[in-house]
Amino acid sequence: MYEKLDISDFDIIGLITLNDVNGIEKYVTPVREDGQITTYLSRSKEYYNVKSMTELALEREELKTKLTRELSRKNFVILENMLNCSGKVYFRKFEEYILSGKDEKYKIQLQQAKDCLIEDTKNILVLLQNKGIIELDPRNILPTGDENSAKRAIEMDNKAMLYIFTKALKMKKGPQELEVLTPGYGSIYIGPFFHSMYGYDFTNALKSKYISESKGPTDVPITELMSSDRIFSGDKTILLLDDNIGTGATMLEFNEELRKLGIKDIISGAIQYNWRNYFRVTVGEKKDIDRFEIEKFDIVTPFNYAGHKLYKHAIDLLHSSGAEYIEYLNSKKYRLKECSDLEGAILRGLICSDRTGLDLADGLKIPDSIEKAEINLLEQYQSGPFEVKNPISRKIIKTIIADVIDIGVPEINYECNEK
Repeated sequence: MYEKLDISDFDIIGLITLNDVNGIEKYVTPVREDGQITTYLSRSKEYYNVKSMTELALEREELKTKLTRELSRKNFVILENMLNCSGKVYFRKFEEYILSGKDEKYKIQLQQAKDCLIEDTKNILVLLQNKGIIELDPRNILPTGDENSAKRAIEMDNKAMLYIFTKALKMKKGPQELEVLTPGYGSIYIGPFFHSMYGYDFTNALKSKYISESKGPTDVPITELMSSDRIFSGDKTILLLDDNIGTGATMLEFNEELRKLGIKDIISGAIQYNWRNYFRVTVGEKKDIDRFEIEKFDIVTPFNYAGHKLYKHAIDLLHSSGAEYIEYLNSKKYRLKECSDLEGAILRGLICSDRTGLDLADGLKIPDSIEKAEINLLEQYQSGPFEVKNPISRKIIKTIIADVIDIGVPEINYECNEK
């Protein structure tokens, strides 16, 4: 059975539904109604379980045997699980490389994992772009080991959203003029996507608010926390990207540390922003929380970050039941019938920013049917900003909206302050 992949079918977590699961049953989650299986979701607890490096390496090799040349949903499931193995091994070997003082043995293993990570990303892009040929190099095999992978999920795990963002951020610079730099575990796929689409190399940094979980050292120079030294040599532009921004404090601190080291040409931002934070600065549990300031980032997008608590709870439910997973996202107004989840993520960003007077839509009219909630902004936010002025951000916002939102978007009664 041939099922063509459609980017609009990805839900907020990054899952898709499918029917052809022959041979990949353990990698999918059945959805049952009245005891009968009606469809499947494209991930299972296998995707999120903690495994050793050896288990992940063997799993990737097993998945290779199931892969065909078809540009199908089934092959996407296989490739996404292969990429999941590569990403987890790559980051664990990166941790070991840093913690060992950049020992040559771990450097070799890190490169092995990087080769697999890039290969899997290129093949994922074949399916997302619906063109090209799936290719495997038998020499690309993950390094093994008894150590376990990270316990938490990769936050930038919606491949469709990442692809749309990367496509929108096409730079005019050549591969030798720019380096992608990503901090922490959640953004692990960003660099490989830019490398596969544009040829840019990427560096990872062991620095984020999750550094204690990553068991990373906190009292060593930032120069010792990088997977490569390329950003410190030459005149490259540094594209500093994270998976999401809530208050922006971590990214601003990281940016400042880089500038102190003499790196001046930095373009920074994220794929998703917590626009609910931007909206809910004086309401509910987020009362008086600091919000990010758009003028401090070069790259702002309309994608609303749903929040790690929602993702974690949804994934926990996925382990239990596909139907419960869908019911939960429905209760949070995701997986809507009226539009795709990617459209919903953008609409949430537009609506929440609009509540503060910020015109993020850049000409796209928000449906009149949406209730205009009254809010009282904190004094420091009452003077705006009321528009995005950075030309890079304006272009990205316009491009993403054009790529994702159909002109005939139905009038959806969204609320930004759901609990």
